[in-house]
Amino acid sequence: MSGLVKADAGWVAIESDPEFGIKVQRVRFFEVDDEGVRPLVKNRDGLMVEPSHRTTDVIRATPINTLRITALRELLRLAGRATTQKQMNGIATGQALIMRGPVGEELTEGPG
Repeated sequence: MSGLVKADAGWVAIESDPEFGIKVQRVRFFEVDDEGVRPLVKNRDGLMVEPSHRTTDVIRATPINTLRITALRELLRLAGRATTQKQMNGIATGQALIMRGPVGEELTEGPG
């Protein structure tokens, strides 16, 4: 037996593509059946589908924390390609700015 459950606000699927970077999609529903729970997102045709196989996380977070998480993931991707100490220093500076946030707040967990 299968059923759909509407996702609460804040649920997103984060996709990490080595070539194109990070993509965030809002989770609209969860499909629940005997095999488990799967998130569903809207595709370009407006159909509800499972996120791409490149999806790394399905989380519930505030918009600012979602932005922080995706920015940190992008920095990790860049760190994997960095070849100089100057590039690594720039990545560390970016990480510090992201963690501090726009008004000096530390990164927090959970929806909000």
